[in-house]
Amino acid sequence: MKFPRTTRLLTGRTDAAPWLCLLFPLAFAAIFHEFLVLPRGLRLSLPSADAPSAVAAGERVFVVAVDANEQLYFENQAVELPALRTALAARASAAGAPRTLLLQADKTVRASRLAELSAAAMGAGLRDVVFATRPSAP
Repeated sequence: MKFPRTTRLLTGRTDAAPWLCLLFPLAFAAIFHEFLVLPRGLRLSLPSADAPSAVAAGERVFVVAVDANEQLYFENQAVELPALRTALAARASAAGAPRTLLLQADKTVRASRLAELSAAAMGAGLRDVVFATRPSAP
């Protein structure tokens, strides 16, 4: 059985309200999309220094980051100190592996924690530990 259809789509006067309810949120999202979602990651407040970089451009290094809560990050993964020791030893033993550790530590990290990390790097076979700094403001 067929039902008669009496409504005609898009033939009469269109209301602006449904279209505006669709376009305003889309325009808002298109304009402010950078501010709606914060980027993922970890904020480190590196100390500033006027000295030139101790790592040459293009030099391969192992990078370890330490946040304000003294949590360690190696290869974008949170790790503990014993796991970091074994991971550094395994990677440093490979042929052609870098022999420098770039330590990106927040400026609130205790010096004793930095000494532990330096000792772990030296125990893993790395010869240099470089502390990352940000350039001072001009």
